[in-house]
Amino acid sequence: MKPTELRNGIYWVGAIDWAVRDFHGTRRHAAPTYNNYLMLDDEPTLVDTVKYDFADITIKNIKNLIEPSKIKHVVITHIENDHATGIGKIMPLMPDATVYMTERARKGLERFFDMSGWKVKTVKTGETLKIGARHFFFWRRPCSTGLTPW
Repeated sequence: MKPTELRNGIYWVGAIDWAVRDFHGTRRHAAPTYNNYLMLDDEPTLVDTVKYDFADITIKNIKNLIEPSKIKHVVITHIENDHATGIGKIMPLMPDATVYMTERARKGLERFFDMSGWKVKTVKTGETLKIGARHFFFWRRPCSTGLTPW
């Protein structure tokens, strides 16, 4: 699937898993999507990195819009497999990007990835990230391992 512009400068760059019908314990009639988004602004920002098996699709979708090395920020909303395990394939393509996540998410990802070469910014509720005309306001939902950007 190709990237889909949702709003001016905001693109879905995720993937569809046509093989799965039981997703998060729910029987589905349609294939689930692994959602992540690319925001093209003064400082291009990727939100989430999809499931590892589908990272190449996301990378292709990103390359259809921008050279990945131009991405300045990666925001991890939470670390479930379908949102974050593609990070190991994606980060080498954007070595100057800063990764934004909670402390709990950082500790979780460190168990699976060598993050020593990444620029990581641990964020807390109330912090913001301005990427141009848009900005993220980070807040933690109860029982969440990550962030909800708005």
